[in-house]
Amino acid sequence: MNNVMFVYNKELALSAGQSGFITESGAYIITINEAKFTRGKEGAHFIEISGESEDGRKVNYLNVCCKKNDGTDNQYGINMINAIMGCAGVKQLTQITKDANTCIAPELTGKTVGLVLQKTLRTKRTDGSDTFSFDIRIPFVAKTGQTLQEIESGKVAETVNKIVSTLKDKDERNKSSQHNSYNNYQNHNNQYEQYDDNFSPF
Repeated sequence: MNNVMFVYNKELALSAGQSGFITESGAYIITINEAKFTRGKEGAHFIEISGESEDGRKVNYLNVCCKKNDGTDNQYGINMINAIMGCAGVKQLTQITKDANTCIAPELTGKTVGLVLQKTLRTKRTDGSDTFSFDIRIPFVAKTGQTLQEIESGKVAETVNKIVSTLKDKDERNKSSQHNSYNNYQNHNNQYEQYDDNFSPF
């Protein structure tokens, strides 16, 4: 009797050879590999999340600002962190030293959470070339697809699909960079929701 080792999966077959990283806006189920505390050059404080989607694609540098350059709280970022915690089933975050240059929140390591990610096109300061990053639009519970507001209100999962249906990339590139990108393209072708601070999911 032959032992079946693989069963053909069309979706997996079509993904062969594609990038090992998330490259498009959308809703993803992410297993968090690390959530580390970082600080910007001007003094702002961030929690930087890296993780992996269900199909093995990675995402890095998901930054949520929790303190502004002047040291005051960034309420939007604090709300976002709390929403991520709630969707991941985490009650508190502590800070431990991983190595000489890295402090992390260990409670988020290995946790699974849904994230709607919006791609932002940017211009590199170093050489003016195009690059991109992702911003978290809204977290949701991975198992149900519901946002915390939907759970609190007893509603079915609808918000994420509504957001994704109209989600577009943000373009923050310099105009000169966009012009150069268009010219390069032409030359190539010529050649041939709000968060409730009082809500607790626990």
